[in-house]
Amino acid sequence: MRFYGRRNEIEKIRSYYRLVKSGNSKMLVITGRRRIGKTRLALESVKNIPYLYFFVRKKRIRELLSDWSEEIRRVFGNVFYGEFRSIEDFLNFLFDFSLKNPMVTIFDEFQNFFYSNPGEFSLFQKVFDLKKQDSKLLLIFCGSSYSLMEKIFKNAKEPLFGRASECIKLSYMTLSDQKEFLNDQGLFSGKDQLMLYSIFDGVPKYLEELAEFSDRSIKTRLQKILQNQDWIWEEGENILKEEFGKSYVSYFSVLSAIAKGRRILGEIEQFSGINDAGAYLKNLEKVSGNCLIDRRLPVTSKSTKEKKGRYYIRDNFFDFWFKFIDNRRNLKEIGQVEKAVEEMFSDLDSFLGRKLEDMFIHRFIEENPFNIEFNRIGKYWNRKGNIDIDAMVINDNKREVYAFEVKLNPKKITQKVMNNLFEKVSVIPELRGFTIKTGKVYILDKGLQIEIS
Repeated sequence: MRFYGRRNEIEKIRSYYRLVKSGNSKMLVITGRRRIGKTRLALESVKNIPYLYFFVRKKRIRELLSDWSEEIRRVFGNVFYGEFRSIEDFLNFLFDFSLKNPMVTIFDEFQNFFYSNPGEFSLFQKVFDLKKQDSKLLLIFCGSSYSLMEKIFKNAKEPLFGRASECIKLSYMTLSDQKEFLNDQGLFSGKDQLMLYSIFDGVPKYLEELAEFSDRSIKTRLQKILQNQDWIWEEGENILKEEFGKSYVSYFSVLSAIAKGRRILGEIEQFSGINDAGAYLKNLEKVSGNCLIDRRLPVTSKSTKEKKGRYYIRDNFFDFWFKFIDNRRNLKEIGQVEKAVEEMFSDLDSFLGRKLEDMFIHRFIEENPFNIEFNRIGKYWNRKGNIDIDAMVINDNKREVYAFEVKLNPKKITQKVMNNLFEKVSVIPELRGFTIKTGKVYILDKGLQIEIS
């Protein structure tokens, strides 16, 4: 699959290489959700640039150095003699060699040193501090464990704290890049755009899996993945295991509660049976670059401390996995995959309808198709539960609010529905005196449609 987007990130990495060539050595860190494309970004960024790529396997140092020595010889030839006896010797060679040969060196799965050789971080710090002024080496560190990479480079107690010039936090592919992928696959319908966003969320690794099939809809490709590939059935659990180790079970229970509609702390604790679920929620908000879950407030809220917050699984794939896959894994185990898939698809439209609201908000932030000035965008609900608005765009300076009714089927957005929407907005205390405008959002074959009256 060809590479999509990430133009700003690629240019940023290349600009650091230009600085290194004319100045001295630097460190960059690339973090983000698993499968988000950190390694691919690093490799795309160094095309036509001298580079070395080292994968940090969970091996003894001697084995790693042997593997890495072969990689140096493969790329640059016999530029050293003998063998490296330590990481320090290896790093000294790289920095010294770069003085006349400016280059990029990528260390992938860098956090694996934590498991086998945690003392090596101090050697990276020592050699970098001693050699950075007299060398031309751009060090790029990638890792699939967001929490560990954050600890290595942002914890003041760790040796490499403060050494990185920048930490590039890689997020999901934009909606426009997702649409470009679909077009390359010969998929042009609005429903395909919505399904791709709602289930696979612009995660490049999942798009690669979809690209293995040639069916004319995302739905049939998803069906084949579910019927023929094991990875999707274990993905949610495996990622939690890799991120949280033995304690993943508690995080699993908390995510399962949220996926099943438990939105506030008390409900989550009751469903999961975990009395201190708040601590797990805070950790889930932090890991993977704040992309697993988030605590959302009504768009009119002035403070993050308000008690009207609701917890949601922010990552669409995780949301889909916990809602549709996890509780049907037993069917797969007894050979009833087709029944499991049939059950998933029977309730998929309600899930897509909710995701359409998020897709609209994301598109408005990315593209602002009506060029509307705004400083807040999101959903609204009140404490009584009798007012719930799919999406609102607010301009506090001009005292304007745009309220939107979002549905899969445009026929369901009747004039009565729109009148009711206007009435609900008009009684929101925080918006008294605001000019109210309303709009419709729905999906057609040609894509997401937005109308403002």
